[in-house]
Amino acid sequence: MGKDTILLAADTSSPRFSIALLEGTRLIAEIRPQQVNRHSSDLIPRIEGLLLENSYSVTDIDAFCVGLGPGSFTGLRVGLTTMRGLAMSLKKPIVGIPSIDAIANSLSGRKGQICVIIDAKQKKVYARIYKGIGSRIVPKGRISLFKAEELMARITEPTIFLGDGVDVYRKYIVYILSIGAEFAPEPFWHVRAAIVGRLGVERLCSGKRDNVFSLSPLYIYPKECQVRKQK
Repeated sequence: MGKDTILLAADTSSPRFSIALLEGTRLIAEIRPQQVNRHSSDLIPRIEGLLLENSYSVTDIDAFCVGLGPGSFTGLRVGLTTMRGLAMSLKKPIVGIPSIDAIANSLSGRKGQICVIIDAKQKKVYARIYKGIGSRIVPKGRISLFKAEELMARITEPTIFLGDGVDVYRKYIVYILSIGAEFAPEPFWHVRAAIVGRLGVERLCSGKRDNVFSLSPLYIYPKECQVRKQK
């Protein structure tokens, strides 16, 4: 895979999915509907429309990339099933990218500590802390499911927050943190398939790809959660 690789990327981890077509890291086109979508019925027609409008056929795609979440259980399954199906039928490579990493990389070039928070409901957030170093956004820890107070206890230096959890927890963060808390503007809170795709191209160019049969979403559960087999 090289700079001229044609890649189709999709992210369905949130109610507003995103699709992008790239040549290497160059964005050809991107769809980011503002309305809440019905992923199961809207995703494939949107992909077909994106390709048609840009004079591409699905057989022109060299590789596929999909956001893995964390996020909506149903949305992630729809997106992954669709992209895996295309990759399998065309015998093309596929790579998965954590959606939360794509959100963080919307601040590429930003220095200092970055924290992405995604509202997980029930007073919890999916979160990951990063460090901006030069043009790179480097993870400092694992993607985890936290209670809000647990996450705040880990913030020990000035941090910029982004992700849809900011809308829910902004006042709480300002109240709790005695150190500087900054918030990225709302357009940076949501996953862009263009960034998912760019991260995917970087993985492909380094010789990495995922197993199309075993690639799965990032489902992160609380420690106390136990899944019991039904008799």
